[in-house]
Amino acid sequence: MNHRLSSTFLILTLFSLSCQTSRPLTQAPASAAITAEGLLNCFSPGTSLEGKPVWCEASAVAYDGNHVLVANDKDMPANLSPVFSKATTTLSDSTQAPAYLMAPAYPTGRKYEDFAQTPDRKFVLLTTAFDRVKEGSPDWNSYNTILYWRTGNEQTPRVLAPDDTSRTSVAYRQKLSRVLATDEFPNGVPYFKIEGLAATSQFLLFGIREAGKAFDSFKPVDKVVAVSYSVNGDRIRLADDWRVVADFDPAKAEPALPQPLSLSSLEYDPARNRFWLLTSLETKNKLDAYLWSISADDLFSNKPFTLVRDAQGQPLHFNHKAEDLTPLDRNQLLIIHDDDRFQLPVGNQTRQPHQAPYSIVTVN
Repeated sequence: MNHRLSSTFLILTLFSLSCQTSRPLTQAPASAAITAEGLLNCFSPGTSLEGKPVWCEASAVAYDGNHVLVANDKDMPANLSPVFSKATTTLSDSTQAPAYLMAPAYPTGRKYEDFAQTPDRKFVLLTTAFDRVKEGSPDWNSYNTILYWRTGNEQTPRVLAPDDTSRTSVAYRQKLSRVLATDEFPNGVPYFKIEGLAATSQFLLFGIREAGKAFDSFKPVDKVVAVSYSVNGDRIRLADDWRVVADFDPAKAEPALPQPLSLSSLEYDPARNRFWLLTSLETKNKLDAYLWSISADDLFSNKPFTLVRDAQGQPLHFNHKAEDLTPLDRNQLLIIHDDDRFQLPVGNQTRQPHQAPYSIVTVN
């Protein structure tokens, strides 16, 4: 296995992007392999906030056709941003600083979790976790934010909301809460956490990782909520047809895997007309994650995802907490890991606080 993502590898990737046709690949992946790993430098070593080191806990990644966009789910010093971009050819180059996205909307949002891009590549979206709100106060509304922009115009993001003036997307929180209602919470779950965001040409899909009474009293879940959307000029509007389209149980699908595995990323791959799913677990001593796949028709029919395996038939897994993925081309996925404060080895290097591990997966 290569443990360094070389410039040659990325140049070949970009060349393959320019050569691909529009014909979708509908078949499931036969097998996959981790073909490269590396460490992404999010900011300078020694960066601190209020006297404490800032850790790069990268939670979202997207390749928009020109740059790799990354979001960190931690607060940043005033001169930096939790959202930044890197050229693909300098992804692992420690001498090239990221380009920080400094529009006020980025540092206003709190706890980013996932990017998505529309299949026509015209828009990029970025969601927060929607995992907290303060009753009777707007103080935590920024945890409930979806940003979007025309691809290439990331310096001028808009807030996804029913109107054109809202600074957050908190208006959608009650919609999500109600659609996730259970027998225990028939009027809507008080607490939930979004960790996945995907876009087809018709729907936005939200991947739900946790749901329950509160942040310290919940059940791990793997649910997908869909809502249709429309585009009018530079504006995206959501309809009011929210519904749960998938309720996946990894333990039932693959009982031999460690549990509980919960959703950590959901991505639509228009080249294959399939969805990719990452599930992860975290204990005090171990991080682990697995990759799954499903056709668009099967997802909307609430059929189970299929575990992605290597050429020997073994489950493809990551010794990291895989947080998000983005297709680089028809056969390669870039996966970013949020290892919290674990300092795990990547090749002959050890991850430092200012770094985020990533992997390249090649799909056959």
